[in-house]
Amino acid sequence: MFRGDNQVVAIQTERLIIRDNIKKDLNDLYELTSDPVAMRFMKSTKIESMCEAKENLKQSINESKKMNREKYYFAMVNKNSDEYIGAIGYTVEAVYPQGKLVELGYFIKQKYWRMGYTTEAGSAVIKYAFEKDNVIKVIAACLKENSASENTMIKLGLQKEGELVNHQFHENIWKTRVFYGLLKEDFLAGQGAI
Repeated sequence: MFRGDNQVVAIQTERLIIRDNIKKDLNDLYELTSDPVAMRFMKSTKIESMCEAKENLKQSINESKKMNREKYYFAMVNKNSDEYIGAIGYTVEAVYPQGKLVELGYFIKQKYWRMGYTTEAGSAVIKYAFEKDNVIKVIAACLKENSASENTMIKLGLQKEGELVNHQFHENIWKTRVFYGLLKEDFLAGQGAI
């Protein structure tokens, strides 16, 4: 759904509200993005201070007000309890006459791991991207050893497009990165894998 001229996003699923970030998300965002375990595979997103969390939240809120957004950063919130579960969204990588190419990303608090929240939210965000935001392809990638993230991509219906061996320097060694993608036409043909 949209509210006002700024196209603020709020998507509902069975258990979640996936919405643009708001000021009250600050403490939860800090807790999540400063957690070394939850952010192990996302070192570039991990933060060290509340000041960094404030700046990231400010940028996310400002981005949500733009008419031609490039970053769609959403909070995953429990529909019944209003608890902040994690973050999900996509970044516009390129815009073509046919539509947008976007990269999906997600991370959640440890206590919500293995409960299906990321898959539930990811399915809704992909549907929104294809049906409401003129996206023609969703891509995602992770280190091969991050099997939980790779399994989420598979559950979301993304297809493996390749892997780059010893592509990313992580934890003082070179590691293999896997790449997945989903075309709008394939999504519409099957209405997703879930």
